[in-house]
Amino acid sequence: MGGSGEAAVLVIGAGPSGLFAAAELARHGVHARVVERAPHPHHQARATALQPGTLEILQQAGVLDRVLDASERLAFARVFQASDAGLRRQSELAFAGVGCDWEYQCCLPQWRTEQILADRLAELGGGVEHGVSVTSLTERDDGVLVELEAADGTRRSLEAAWVIGAGGAHSMTRESMGEPLAGSTYPGTSLVGDVQVTADLPRDGSALIASPAGYVLLAPLPGSRWITFIGDLSDAEIAQLDDSASDAVAAAMGLRIPPGVLQVNDVAWASAFRMHRRVADRLADRRRFLLGDAGHLSSPFGGEGLNSGLHDAHNLAWKLALELRGRARATLLDSFEWERQAADRHVLQVSDRLHQLAYAAVESARSGSPAAAPARPEDVAALVRARSMLDISYAGSPLVGEWLAPGTATLPAPVPGDRYPARAGMTSPRHALAFFGAAAEQELAWLRRRWQGIVDVDPGSGDPPNAGLAADGTVLIRPDGYIGFLTTSADHAALSALDDHLNGYLVPGAA
Repeated sequence: MGGSGEAAVLVIGAGPSGLFAAAELARHGVHARVVERAPHPHHQARATALQPGTLEILQQAGVLDRVLDASERLAFARVFQASDAGLRRQSELAFAGVGCDWEYQCCLPQWRTEQILADRLAELGGGVEHGVSVTSLTERDDGVLVELEAADGTRRSLEAAWVIGAGGAHSMTRESMGEPLAGSTYPGTSLVGDVQVTADLPRDGSALIASPAGYVLLAPLPGSRWITFIGDLSDAEIAQLDDSASDAVAAAMGLRIPPGVLQVNDVAWASAFRMHRRVADRLADRRRFLLGDAGHLSSPFGGEGLNSGLHDAHNLAWKLALELRGRARATLLDSFEWERQAADRHVLQVSDRLHQLAYAAVESARSGSPAAAPARPEDVAALVRARSMLDISYAGSPLVGEWLAPGTATLPAPVPGDRYPARAGMTSPRHALAFFGAAAEQELAWLRRRWQGIVDVDPGSGDPPNAGLAADGTVLIRPDGYIGFLTTSADHAALSALDDHLNGYLVPGAA
């Protein structure tokens, strides 16, 4: 491993975020080098939930069928209260009506998600170098000097034009940027485990069991298994986990769940951990980017941490690919931090709210006081959309805009910056321009030539309101499936405004 080398893009970390970034870059025509310090892929459940909004981008990436085949589908999130009489259902959230083709979460072990993404990367000509650690990164004017160390201790220097840090919470990339993970740690220590249990719980959803002694969260995994979270552990319970994971999990569940409700048959893996609510102040500098846990940590009650990292990668890949093709202005890469910082902070807010609701259920069990009154139906629907990651918006981003004809009334949702409702069917790596109503063919032909290879220009299909239009107009949909620009007509003035918008962050190919 001696000597030196070069790489256009170096991805540090072969977890879900790093693998998805490399696979998406490959789909956009860019080969990235991926290094991972672990000598072999792990086989632990870890983060298991894939949200409906994430299923959409996995469909764009060409791997959703494999995820659906490998996972359990969770259509509900239920809360039960434990008592001497057993379990009483306290509340239920359903994903039905969330506004997506997949109105459920998929639940599968993290190692299986990583395997699916690694297989996709291999199909696209990429791979992972295991047993390679990054010991230092030094940014230069034209790249980043990276020091690598193999498992046998040999060292090598690498010049990378761009570095994507996806190495987890203890990120070397973030450390090299001098960025702390600002925020807070929730009180208490929790347990996460991959278990096989006998229990009279429906496998079509997750179950939060609240008791005076704490909570047990169970969500079904393939193969009749469950992922479980148990909190808050006492010092004695943490010590017992070090001696015997099976005994520790059984004892912790037995303390929080009434006798006869559940029996632990097997524990494949278990670990104690702390929950955090943190985000780095900067997710990027000139040539380094942070994805997933390297840039943000959220409560697992939202089931959004892994998902948010995948969305980070999805946002970055198309932008970095255009930069490497010489078709991007500085605005494009700069927008990654603006957009993902806003999105990741929103995810933290949603996860924190769900965390507080879970602990409110535990407090209700402890005090005997009734649980909070049900929220209004519209509030419940908004919460389900939020935890499904379907309400993320980049409104206000430098890559988002609109041109409205004089006297235009308020437009229907979605608005510029919002997710395009039909994005899952958009598998092209290019922008899409859909126009509704009459447009001058000469103008459209000019746009096609000018933005060839970057923008597909086609007539619109479906109802204009689904694209954020009251009637005629144009909608520019970005490669990641968000509405980038909208006009309320397709005349010369509107198309000129659209061209100005594109020219603000992209380099045209022809006059």
